[in-house]
This record gives sequence, C-alpha cells and structure tokens, in this order.
Amino acid sequence: MSTSGPRRPSRPRKPRPPSAGERASAVVNNRAVRGVTYWIVVAIGVLLLALWVVSGPVCGISNVTVKGYTGSQKAAVQETAELVAASGSMVRVPVGDMRRALTRFPGIVDVDVTRDWPRSVTVDVTMGEPVAILAVDSGGRYLLSPSGQVMGRAGAVAGLPVIRVKTPPPGGVLTDPGERAALLFVGWLPPDVAGRLRNLRYQGGRLFADLANGLELRIGTPDQLAQKAQALAAVLSQANPEVLARAAYLDISNPRRPMLGSKVVPIQEGGTGTSTTDGTDTTGGGTDTTGSGTDGGTGNAGDATGAVDGTDGTATTGDSGVPAGESG
Repeated sequence: MSTSGPRRPSRPRKPRPPSAGERASAVVNNRAVRGVTYWIVVAIGVLLLALWVVSGPVCGISNVTVKGYTGSQKAAVQETAELVAASGSMVRVPVGDMRRALTRFPGIVDVDVTRDWPRSVTVDVTMGEPVAILAVDSGGRYLLSPSGQVMGRAGAVAGLPVIRVKTPPPGGVLTDPGERAALLFVGWLPPDVAGRLRNLRYQGGRLFADLANGLELRIGTPDQLAQKAQALAAVLSQANPEVLARAAYLDISNPRRPMLGSKVVPIQEGGTGTSTTDGTDTTGGGTDTTGSGTDGGTGNAGDATGAVDGTDGTATTGDSGVPAGESG
C-alpha cells in the first residue's frame, strides 16, 4: 500500500523562444508573400487599365467614312457602319461584324475596313456588277446581281437582259426556281447575246424570251441551260440576218437541233399548196425545206453543231421564202 500523498499537477512547460535563425526565416517568408500579393494586385490593375484603354473612349472609333457604295440606301449603310464601329475600338476593329452587317444590303458583295489613326476608320464597299434588269409586272425595274439579289432601281441602264416577274421577290432576292433558272440561263450567255434578251420569263414550266429584233425565243424546260445558251449564241452569230428577220420564233428547247419557225403565210386563193408554214433546222448537216401539211414540217438534220447551215452559215428557207415550221 502506497503511503505517498496526492501528486501535484505539473506546470505547463513554457514555449521555447524562436531562435534568431527562425525569426529571420519568418521575416523573409512574410516579405515574399507581401511581394507576390503586391505584384498580383499590380498585374490585375494593369490588365484592367489595358481593357479600359482598348474598349473605352481612349481608343474608341469616333469617325466612320463609307466609300464605294452606289446604291439607294446610303443613309442606312452609313448608320449601320457607325453602329457596328461603336462596338469595337481602334485596337479591335470589328471587321467581321462590319462585313456581315453591310453585305445584307442589296448590291454589296464585300467590305474592307482600314484604320485611320488616331480614331477613324474607312469602310470600302465593293458593289456587285448587275447582270440583268428585273421588270415587275406590277411596276418597277430593278438591277439584279449574279446571286439574284435586287441592287436598287435600274434607271436608264442599257445592254442588260430583262427578266420579267409578276411580283417583287420576297426579301429582295429571287427564290422561285423558275426565276432562278432564268437568271442562270443569263449567266451562261456571252454578254453581247444576253443583252439582246427581253422579257425572259418562266411560264407553265417553260422559259420564254423575246429577242431585241422581236424574235420569240423558246427555251423550254429549265434544264441543259448551258447547252441551250451555247446553241442560242451559235445561231445568232451564224444565221443570215434576213432569215432571222423573217422568222417568227427560235426554238432551242432541244439544244442539239435549234429550230427557226416562220411567220404564217396565208394561202393564196386559187393556189394548189396547202402548207401555211415550213420548218427549218438550224443545225449543221442538212436541211429539209419541203414542208407539208397545214402545220408545217420540221427539218431533220444530222448531229447538231450549233451552226446554222453546214456549208455557208445561212439558214435554209422553205418554199414561201421564210424559215418556218414547228420545232419537233
């Protein structure tokens, strides 16, 4: 049995004071932390200042000059360019946004933006060349771009084919397949031939037009347009002008055998003939000029070459002295 009394609680041990080396190390660490924090704050401040300079009034675009636009919406184009420019700065010019916004205007196909320091930009607009005139039955004549976009009123413009439609295209762009086919046919023609087209139209699933000399052009269904354009150019370049003047229509619905149809010749009283029209095949290889029956015959030539006659480049006429006949 223990006879010792109760144990007295031990005194807490006093912490050991840091050594000189430990104190020096703590001072160094504290200074390093404060230094890193300082430079982080400085970097954030510099970044914010740079952002303010780039997007703020210091480098803001204060003047926008639009050049090259010749359409009828100059005020709207200028206003749009200024609004887009205000979203950027001289450091970050919104070229892509400017191009997307302005090419929505009829006739503008491209946009180039250059800086004019200190706070101006110049917007150079590239206008598309019109390829046709769009004539609307309800009124109005408009320039048409190669993509089918209405570019503004035509005014006194010569040398362009005329495409006729019943109503203005929705949104200012040709979307009807037949009307688009008419524009595509124009694109396949040489400019001098295309300029002779009048009232190019799509009716009942077929394309028709009038030539400048009054000759009706029957293009047919909207297929093989490149071949039909080639046939038309060949006939107009090689046919005898007198033959074309006497013809009523030119049918290129079969581009391998373009046909000239004559005006109806009245039957003379007491005459023995019964034919009112003849047919002339304007392709190379041969011509059938006899014609028979009241609705005329059609020439039956060899392979079409786009030429009018295989020997002298002139179309052969029927007995009535005019090229005639229904196209086959």
